[in-house]
Amino acid sequence: MAEQSASTDLSLELVRRIQAGDHEAWERLYRRYHDGLLFAIRSRLGRGLRRWLESEDILQSVVRDALRDLPHFEPHGPGALQHYLHVCVLNKIRSKAEHFGAAKRAGAESLAEDALARVPQAEEPRYLDGPRFERLEKSLALLPEVLREVVLLRTVEGLDNEAAARVLAKSPDATSKLYNRALARLGTLLGAEAR
Repeated sequence: MAEQSASTDLSLELVRRIQAGDHEAWERLYRRYHDGLLFAIRSRLGRGLRRWLESEDILQSVVRDALRDLPHFEPHGPGALQHYLHVCVLNKIRSKAEHFGAAKRAGAESLAEDALARVPQAEEPRYLDGPRFERLEKSLALLPEVLREVVLLRTVEGLDNEAAARVLAKSPDATSKLYNRALARLGTLLGAEAR
């Protein structure tokens, strides 16, 4: 708990420094949240959007938005910055999904293979701590959707059990049990992969 508090204090100190115009603080904050945000994006994109969108492009767009809005950010408790950044990720993905959905409904060019072939292939995004996040991403993808979702809500987005329960439309008790089951299953998958 003391480690989480120290981490929160450091993040908030970096935000204060950014708000005061310290560009080096922005770089430190970016590196601090890069892998978690990239992981959240890759875990939430889904197959359809992954055909058209690069995770790193979405990350860069979220970072630009956050950099623009951070001078006005006011933290409201522990985890506020992490929650803010993850809301930015979810909003960006929703916006992109709506854009592609509207284009399909309007009869615009279909999401066909020939159109995909004209899109330049970007380099696969890289985690700063690649081995750990790549193993986690592969293992998380093997979980059933509800277990994957509860892990993303609790550990990646930093929601407490009650907030995650509201998102999942489940009772806090049921959410807690799902989360414990998900962590146990994820631990087993990670352990199996390490062998």
